[in-house]
Amino acid sequence: MRTRAFALVAVSATAATVATAADAQEYNGLTPQEAVKKMTVSPGFCMDLIAAEPDIVQPIAFTFDARGRIWVVEGNTYPQRAGNPPPARATDGGDLSKPSKARQKDILGGQDRVLIFEDKDGDGTFETRKVFIENLNLASGIKLGFGGVYIGATSYLLHIPDANGDDARDGPPDILLDGFRWQDTHETLNSFNWGPDGWLYDCHGVFTHSNVGAPGTPAKARTAMNSAYWRFHPVRKTFEIYATAPPIRGASTITKTATGSARPA
Repeated sequence: MRTRAFALVAVSATAATVATAADAQEYNGLTPQEAVKKMTVSPGFCMDLIAAEPDIVQPIAFTFDARGRIWVVEGNTYPQRAGNPPPARATDGGDLSKPSKARQKDILGGQDRVLIFEDKDGDGTFETRKVFIENLNLASGIKLGFGGVYIGATSYLLHIPDANGDDARDGPPDILLDGFRWQDTHETLNSFNWGPDGWLYDCHGVFTHSNVGAPGTPAKARTAMNSAYWRFHPVRKTFEIYATAPPIRGASTITKTATGSARPA
C-alpha cells in the first residue's frame, strides 16, 4: 500500500515555470512537474503535484475543509505590511467588531489572497481554483469554522462570514481581536488549529510585541504577548495566552498560563 502525500514545496513549485539560466544550484530551473520527480520520500509514500505557479504563488498557510478542498493563503504583501491600522471607531449600533470604512480599507489594503483548490475528478490534481477573497494585508493564518473563515492578518484576528458555504463572503470581515504587531513579519499570528476543547489555538513569535484585546479595549486592559501559544473561544469571544516560552535562542521549555497541560515543543 502506498500513501499519497504532498508538501507546500510541491504546492508552490520552488522554480519558475519559464526557462531560466543554469547556475550552481543543482535543481535550478525545474518545472513543477520535474521538481516532483526529483523529490525523495520514505518507502511506501509517493508525491502528488497539487497545484503550481502560476495558479498559486507565495503560499504561507493552508487548511482543508470537510469536502477535502484546500484553502491556501497567498502572502504577497510580505515582507512589509501596507500602512498602519487606524484606531477602532464605532459603526452604526456601536459594534466595534464591524470595521469602519477606514479599517475595511486597511484590512483590504494589501496583496494577499485566499484561494480554494478542489480535485473534482479524484485524479490527485486539484484542477479547480477559486478566489475567496483578495487584497488582505499581511495574512498569515487560516482556519474554517462557525459559518466562515478565520484569518490572521496583522493587526487583526478576523472572521469572514460565509454562512451558506457558497464560497462568496457575506460581507466585510468581523474583527474579533486587534493589537497584533509586526516588528518581525516572520513572527505574526500563525499556525491556526482547533483544539478538542473547542478553542482556536494559534502561535505568536518572540520578536513581535503585541498588545491584544477585542476592538476598543483600553491599553491597560489588553494582554501583552510575545513568544506564546494563545487561544480564542469562538462562542464566548474570549482570548487568553495558553503558554509562553522564554525568549532564549534554542529554548524548548514552555510555561502553562491557562487551564490545561503544556509540554516542551
